[in-house]
Amino acid sequence: MRAARGTGGTELKVAIFDDVVAARGEQFHIPGLDVAVFPHADDAVRACHRGRYDLVFMDFAMGRGRKDGSRAISELRRAGFQGTIIGISSDPAANAAMRAAGADDALGGKCHLRSYLVHIGEKALAGS
Repeated sequence: MRAARGTGGTELKVAIFDDVVAARGEQFHIPGLDVAVFPHADDAVRACHRGRYDLVFMDFAMGRGRKDGSRAISELRRAGFQGTIIGISSDPAANAAMRAAGADDALGGKCHLRSYLVHIGEKALAGS
C-alpha cells in the first residue's frame, strides 16, 4: 500500500467512513494522526472538502439506503480529491469494485484498520 503524505504540519488528517466503526463509538488517538469517523459516505465529498483529509478509509456497505463505498469513491475522485483512498471490506469483490472506482488500495477487513493506522501514524511522525 502506498503511504499518504500530510499536507502540512506533523499530523496526517484521516477520515474513516464506516457505519460499524461509528456505531461502536470507536475513537482513534494515534500519535501522528488526526482521525475523524463518519457513519456513512452520503456527504463524503463535502466532508473531505471541509476536512482537507490526506487519507480516506472507505467501507463498502454502510447500511440500507446509504451510498456504497464504490459510488462515494467515484464521486470523491470526480470532485478532484487527490488524497489516498483505501477501501475496507472482507469481500474481495467489494474491494475490487472500490479499486475500480478510484481507491488506491484496500484492506481485507476492519480487523486490520487500527494496526494500519498505527503504522501510518509512525511513518507520519518520522516524516516519511
